[in-house]
Amino acid sequence: MEPLSGVITSMLTPFTDSFSLDEETLAQELEYQISKNVHGICVLGGTGESLSLTTEERLRVVEVAVQVVKGRVPLVVGSFVPREDEIVSFAQSIEDLGATALMLTPAPFYKVTPTQFGKLLENLSQRCTLPLVIYNAPGRVAVNMGADAIAGYVQRFPNIIGVKDATGSIREVISMGYAFGSQCGLLQGLDDGFLPALASGADGGILAFASPVPEIFVDIYDSWNKGDNQRALEKQLSLIPVMGAVAKEPMPVLVKEAMKVVGRPLGPTRPPLYPPDPENAKALRAEVEKLLKG
Repeated sequence: MEPLSGVITSMLTPFTDSFSLDEETLAQELEYQISKNVHGICVLGGTGESLSLTTEERLRVVEVAVQVVKGRVPLVVGSFVPREDEIVSFAQSIEDLGATALMLTPAPFYKVTPTQFGKLLENLSQRCTLPLVIYNAPGRVAVNMGADAIAGYVQRFPNIIGVKDATGSIREVISMGYAFGSQCGLLQGLDDGFLPALASGADGGILAFASPVPEIFVDIYDSWNKGDNQRALEKQLSLIPVMGAVAKEPMPVLVKEAMKVVGRPLGPTRPPLYPPDPENAKALRAEVEKLLKG
């Protein structure tokens, strides 16, 4: 099992104006991402409105993604359901379809301890053969597993091929980068912290705003690896204003708005995610237009 690395796009899920899954547009967008040389695809992640989909729709998203990607890059699939049996069933189904790995977070609301989450990982490792990606997102689940606990998981469970860190803590990134070695890919989950994470030991990122502008993140990654630190920094700093604008609405409301600006609309968000405040949409559009001109 190869560790994950590089720019992995956290895909949006396209809907029609009547909120039905838009499979044709999804296929087109997947192909577009690969054409821009991203190193991986993540569907049903934090940007993919997974909680707003039925189980059947989630499996259909994976099926379409597998058919389009055709093994050209790794395909990570998010699973944010809390029940162990449901996670196992989903993991088995997407493995049969051809997914590369399953990404999961600690269960929301329960505020599970690192020991509790470790038990889930242990059970999944015994019940599933699909590789795992841990998504440490304390802003989403109100619990930070912490660098030490995550490093312990990686050492105990060789089926963990990636850790997506969204703590915003460079100290934790450095600690995990040191502890993981080449066993597991360390992936930044915050778009505006991509370059700092690379400089602190990360191997790549699973990134939301790579949906509208994958080429910018690929440029940052390639420039850093070539030693062109100045270009990498310039590209990273160019994203700061737009990410500030994105944060004014729940994820991924304004990322979908950005898709309209770049000319590849993916439809609305599905309730309970509603259209953005007009002022927030206007501010986002202005920042995306500046980004594209730059």
